[in-house]
Amino acid sequence: MAKPLQHQIIARALEIVSDEAHWTRVSLARTAEGRSCACFDPLAARFCAVGALLRAAGEWLGGDGFAHALEAEKFVLAANNRSDEGKQRINDIEGREVIVAMFKVALGS
Repeated sequence: MAKPLQHQIIARALEIVSDEAHWTRVSLARTAEGRSCACFDPLAARFCAVGALLRAAGEWLGGDGFAHALEAEKFVLAANNRSDEGKQRINDIEGREVIVAMFKVALGS
């Protein structure tokens, strides 16, 4: 049975940020050199949690993925009993380990 689209987006975002070398703070995405860029930029190599969800949705759906990335983001927050307290704050202050754990909870793993 196929996994729901949200699950696939979250699973791909988890793959992206699981490696610390592909995670960043204070920007949706950065190049390998550390320059801030769009998460859909072909040179993007590091992503925050939201940037990883957007990138993953874009990989699955092309330019039509933004709404699905937002749905996946809301699902991650709800699965972790977190309000919409500021996804950037969770990523930038609490860190990558918290983001990885939250993605895993949302995936049921």
